[in-house]
Amino acid sequence: MRVDSYLDVSCPWCYVTKRHLDAAVREFDGPEVRIVRHPYQIDGEHPATPMPMLTWLAGKYGEEKAARMSAEVTRYGLGMGIAFANEAGYAVNTLAAHRLLWSAGREYGEEVQGRLEELLFAGYFVDAVDVSDPEVLVDRATRAGMAPGRAAHLLATDAGTDEVRELVRRARRETAVVPLVVVDGRRRLDGPQESDRLLAALRQTAEGR
Repeated sequence: MRVDSYLDVSCPWCYVTKRHLDAAVREFDGPEVRIVRHPYQIDGEHPATPMPMLTWLAGKYGEEKAARMSAEVTRYGLGMGIAFANEAGYAVNTLAAHRLLWSAGREYGEEVQGRLEELLFAGYFVDAVDVSDPEVLVDRATRAGMAPGRAAHLLATDAGTDEVRELVRRARRETAVVPLVVVDGRRRLDGPQESDRLLAALRQTAEGR
């Protein structure tokens, strides 16, 4: 069964939904699930240079709303085992991270790509590292199972840039809101999702409902 996942590693609710999707797939006892990951960039390729995450959010939403949003997702994340550290984190351009994910999927397969996705989300939101920094990205890629030389070469060149930008353009035509999960090309779940609803969608689809 194919599941299309549209996420941006700069989106905290995408991280939460990714964790719920992982849990739903583990519990699902039907046909094998293949997750197809689509790159998405909520803010396009901004900020152009890394900046403190809450400063970036305050510029978009105002200080009060930014603080409220951060507190809300931080409280929720505790129940998912995600210790959000937004006050120490950085808002960055995620193009390089998505290029690396794209390469991992093409060259190493879904398992390595999935591990890398988790490590990138954790880097952005928990470890408070700059996931646009090539050294950080090569480290995360190596830990996921990619060859460090391959990851470093990709990031030192423009390889995959045009392809990923085109995939982001397609994704933005598909949806203006992420996270988005599409089960079997026909069951669409927009916005943050919990594992019980995702699991129900998998089971209903497998049963032909």
